[in-house]
Order: sequence, then structure tokens, then C-alpha cells
Amino acid sequence: MKREYSHKHAGHRQRLKNKVRMNGLKSLSIHEVLELLLTYTIPQKDTNGLAHDLIDKYNGFSNVLEADYKDLMEMKGVGEETALFLTMLPDVFDIFKANKSKIHETKLGCPRDCVEYFRKQYELRSKEFLYVIGLNSMNKIVKTFEIEGMNDINIKIGLKDFAQMITSKMLTGIILFHTHPNGEAYPSSEDIETTQKIFDICMIMGVALLDHIILNEEDYFSFGCEGLLSEMYEKYANTYSFTKKQNINFQQNKYDYTKK
Repeated sequence: MKREYSHKHAGHRQRLKNKVRMNGLKSLSIHEVLELLLTYTIPQKDTNGLAHDLIDKYNGFSNVLEADYKDLMEMKGVGEETALFLTMLPDVFDIFKANKSKIHETKLGCPRDCVEYFRKQYELRSKEFLYVIGLNSMNKIVKTFEIEGMNDINIKIGLKDFAQMITSKMLTGIILFHTHPNGEAYPSSEDIETTQKIFDICMIMGVALLDHIILNEEDYFSFGCEGLLSEMYEKYANTYSFTKKQNINFQQNKYDYTKK
């Protein structure tokens, strides 16, 4: 039975988006996932009925995405853009998985490795950005985060949010990349102060801050190579009576910041 594509679900599209924002895409049913995807190529019509019809016709969500482009075009309510969008999705997923797997096999051993990795993966933008690269005990990348700044990194970063960000059983160390697209690759006093706060949070949580690297188009500055991380460790140890032996992650990670 074909369903009428009406506006009887007024506000339903926004409710779906709000649900995803609050609880993630997995909180939706299968037909709701397809319904939401369809809204990006069918912006002015209700897509609830079409989502049901597609799943009924092809006997499942995955079969809809693997359907033939021309066959999809014969479905009422499916135009060229929608058919192309749906048939591209499996390849998008494959590219995502391959890229993610490649990144997670990347091992960072020293500042030179880090800078080479960063310049291949990211572009310097007009605004400053802070990139947080999370590593496991073998220095392989397990998480990446991106924080937009305006003038320096402490403008947009909330330390409580940062603590939640690096909470992971797999994560034992982090490296910060901070871009200075329009300035020297040298830390400001605000950069150093914020890095000290981040260092303190990492120590408390048992995660090693392995380096903070500032980059511009041509040069970079490593907090580790320049001895600033050692100074932060001493400051932390003096304040909290903390010894290096107590920081297991600090000893386990094999990141060598002496090799610039």
C-alpha cells in the first residue's frame, strides 16, 4: 500500500533531529533513520511514508542503500538527487572505515612524526584551532578532537569539557596541535597558562600530555623539545607532592620529544 506524503507529521522532522542531537542516531528506529536521511534531498515534503515504502519494497534498510540507481528512480517520490544520495552512502561508509582504520594504525613517535602527520591530515585555516590527538600506550591514534579558537586556545576550550573529552580506558596520552596561521610558531603567555591547566587535568586523570605543538605554514614549536613540559611537571610535582613514579602513563608512553 502506497502512503500519502502529506504534512500530517508537522514538526516531526525537527523532533527527529532533536532526538539525534540528544541521544545519537542509534536512538531512532530503522525507518526513522531513512526518513531523516531523505530530508536532506527532499527538503519540502514529508518523508515518513517514502521511508516506509522503500523499506517495504526492498525488504530492509541495507537493501535500500544497495538498490540500483535506475530502479530507485522508478519509485514514486524518488528523484535523481535522492537516488544518487542513497546509492552513494555504502561507498561513503567504506571510505570512512578505511580512513579511520588507516588513522588508527598511525603511530606517533616524536615531534617530527607529529608535524608530518598533521600537515598531511589537516589544513591551516584563517582562525586558530586546537587539535587533540589521543594515543594508546603504543602511541597509536585512538581519538581525535577539534576545538575552534579565535585569538588563542583558551577562548573556546572549557576545562571541564576537556576532561570529559579525554575520558577513555584506551587513551593513555595526548598530543595537542595548535595552529598559528597568521603569526609565529611561538607560544603566547595565554598559551602557556592554558597548557599548564591542561597538563594538570591530564595528570589528575592519569593521561600523559606528551607534547603541545604550535604550527604555522613554515615552522613549529614543541613544548616538549623546548623543556616547557618538564617545567610543568616540576611545578605540578611541587604543588601536589607528586612523584614521577606515580604517573604510570608518563613512563609507559614511548613518545620521544627530545627528537625535534
